[in-house]
Amino acid sequence: MNRVRGFLHSAWLVLVVGFLSVPAGVWAQPETSSSNASRLIRVGLYDNPPKICRDTTGRPSGLFIDLLENMARSEGWQLEYVDCTWNDCLDKLQSGDIDLMPDVARTAARAQRFDFHTIPVVHSWSSLWSHKKIEISDWMDLKGKRIAILSGAVQQDALIRILNGFSIPFEQVPVNSMAEGFQAVVSGDADVTVANSFFGGIYGRRYGLRENPVIFDPSSLFYATTKGHNTAVLNRIDDYLSQWRSEQGSIYYQSLKQAMSRPPAPVLPRQWLRALISGAVLLLFLLIITALLRWQVRRKTEELRRFKQRFEYLQKASPVVLFNLALPTGRAPEVLWVSDNITRLFGFTPEQTYQPGWWQSIIHPGDLQQLEANMRSMPKIGHGSVEYRLYDNDGTLRYVREELQFLPATATSPAQVVGSWNDITTSREQQDQLSFLTHYDPLTQLPNRTLLHLQLQDALAHIETGQDQLAILNLDLDHFKKINETFGFDFGDKILRQTAGRLKHLLRLEDSIARMGADEFVIIIQGENIAELASSISRRILHRLGTPLNIEDQELIVTTSVGISLFPEDGADPETLLKNAEIARYAAKRQGRNRLHFFSSQLSDNVRENLVMESALRNAIERKELVLHYQPQLDLNSGDLVGVEALVRWQRPEIGLVPPGLFIPLAEEIGLINDIGLWVLEEACRQTIDWDRQGYHVPRMAVNLAVQQIESGHLPQQVLQILQYTGLPAQRLELEVTESAIMIEPKKAADALLEFQSMGIRLAIDDFGTGYSSLAYLKRLPLDRLKIDRSFVMDIGTNAGDDIISRAIINLSNSLGMDTVAEGIENTDQLEFLRREGCEIGQGYLFSKPLPADAVMAFMDKNPSDWS
Repeated sequence: MNRVRGFLHSAWLVLVVGFLSVPAGVWAQPETSSSNASRLIRVGLYDNPPKICRDTTGRPSGLFIDLLENMARSEGWQLEYVDCTWNDCLDKLQSGDIDLMPDVARTAARAQRFDFHTIPVVHSWSSLWSHKKIEISDWMDLKGKRIAILSGAVQQDALIRILNGFSIPFEQVPVNSMAEGFQAVVSGDADVTVANSFFGGIYGRRYGLRENPVIFDPSSLFYATTKGHNTAVLNRIDDYLSQWRSEQGSIYYQSLKQAMSRPPAPVLPRQWLRALISGAVLLLFLLIITALLRWQVRRKTEELRRFKQRFEYLQKASPVVLFNLALPTGRAPEVLWVSDNITRLFGFTPEQTYQPGWWQSIIHPGDLQQLEANMRSMPKIGHGSVEYRLYDNDGTLRYVREELQFLPATATSPAQVVGSWNDITTSREQQDQLSFLTHYDPLTQLPNRTLLHLQLQDALAHIETGQDQLAILNLDLDHFKKINETFGFDFGDKILRQTAGRLKHLLRLEDSIARMGADEFVIIIQGENIAELASSISRRILHRLGTPLNIEDQELIVTTSVGISLFPEDGADPETLLKNAEIARYAAKRQGRNRLHFFSSQLSDNVRENLVMESALRNAIERKELVLHYQPQLDLNSGDLVGVEALVRWQRPEIGLVPPGLFIPLAEEIGLINDIGLWVLEEACRQTIDWDRQGYHVPRMAVNLAVQQIESGHLPQQVLQILQYTGLPAQRLELEVTESAIMIEPKKAADALLEFQSMGIRLAIDDFGTGYSSLAYLKRLPLDRLKIDRSFVMDIGTNAGDDIISRAIINLSNSLGMDTVAEGIENTDQLEFLRREGCEIGQGYLFSKPLPADAVMAFMDKNPSDWS
């Protein structure tokens, strides 16, 4: 009897271990990771013997715990066990209250919540246990039954899906552990309960329950961690499992054997043997033994039948095909046996697989030679894993991972291999998609920056061994940012796709093109007379992109600027060539856009200077390097101070005072003008209030606005917040906007000026007469002052034309009911002319240069007759 029991136990263990080897990955020797040393790992501990539980002494125990503690000892991990129920453990793992949870079946839904390692610890399945009076031979027998099932377990979803699929009504009895489910059946609170193969095999008969021949839900069991955490721990778990499973007698197989050991069956007491001292007693004993053996044979036969039935169910549900091949000497492998699920998974019937040459006929020709060599090497390597392509019965190309285990020849049979196929087609397709996204731009389908660098490196290596030359074309679309802001990003994406298509059709087969990001493209061209060739291709691009695009029934011309660098004149490596082509493109934009420009060393020096200045300017506000000077504005008749104009200066360390003409254009180009403009406005308002506190009343503060501030659409609200913050009355603030700025965005400008007027802010148009504005349009704007540009004032008295223009501006201002302010008054002749013509206000070096804040107070103490 013990031999029979030992044989069945060994068969059970061999089958489970064999099934475990199917999805194993590449073997790796575990090495202790110093990064994991002394790491505290909080482990969720719930009751699911023999895989995880506390033993009779209260110590954590079970298959998963034994393996984990062996890993922890090698890695130096500190394990802290947290007791919880199954569902509580899952919730704690998701919230991060524990770090690791053993014995978790991986499903698609759980993969969204947790991270798993790759190699399963064990495989399991679920079976149905009932009261001995209730026999469940198929799914229909569950109709109307009360079924106790662990809440939140994979068995729950699988059972509900199956029974709903057969329209079988039943009643769920939720339990928190499998032991509670067994007890519910014993106490009559449930008719049937669900258990995994481990728990049921060990404890089912202890509760006096019947195991029924209905199994389902084959699953692989793992350790799980909180999503996005503990990746290093999972990798080490895979390393240990991979090594232990390749070594017979390892801690893995010892723990597995211990976990699967069933309690010993009762045997006859030895005292009976001593009592059988007579022939009659001996005969009775023999009869009893005979009856007992027959009972044991019937019971074991029934167990084997159920085990076979369970295995067949499991095989049908498994995603893995099992097979057995013979390796006869000098001949191709022959199929001895293949699992029936090959029909469901690959479309072949088992009978087809037995045909000579079948295996070779379905392998992709590109993989056949390698696989045949791998099969020939099996006697040496013993175990192997390989991925390859084959065609299923419909002719569809599939990717499979094959695991093989060599079985040596015997006196009666040739050498064999047992193995498995695991379909990894979906995984490989995802890898191919990821590879595409790594090297290509998904919007335009062009190579991206990464692939372009590889192509450029290959091209340069080819150039060094040949006669061709090479050029880099860097181009982007002019005013593309404004297109996105006006029409939206979807519209902009359509422009990028059409532009990419146009560029591809303009290039030769040997040319390469990539999208570097946003609206930037790079083209690699090779050939002789490279400068002339690059210029010719660039001009074709400028011409083609200068023709209208038709998008969403709108015609739009989107031009481009092209920068060109040549190898080796402009660089000998990819980074230098790409950088210099980009510098040349910047030069093309500065020259007016829609043109090409070759790189030169002078461009590099200019760009370097601009980059240094740009970097310094970005930090100027934070480092308090910007300062305001204030130029007094005077009543030309009375000499009274009527206001000051705030003018920004940059006090750059080690260089000195930088005039606005050098840094304001740069600020506009790099997008800093809004920040600088807001700082100027706030500082000017604050300074006005500060003068008030010191007893110096400046009637009005004039501040200049940039066109970018108006374009943002947020300026009125920003101005209101600054006035509220500083406490300056709106009537004492004057905002100056240039004539050209108004005409760039006339609607936005008009809306902003109207909002300013409603606040009580005074408005002036600066540099009047230098732009191309419509007087009819300006007449409708809520303006209070016209400022005569200094270019007209400086030649008053010496240039009759400037006299006429200045007189006309003054007359126009007076007719529109506005004040006139003259800029740049430097001598008394100009002053007298302006007074005579009716100009009310003036500013200039005749009165005062722009002054620091402290000097303004000294100026206000001065007698107005000093300049009049």
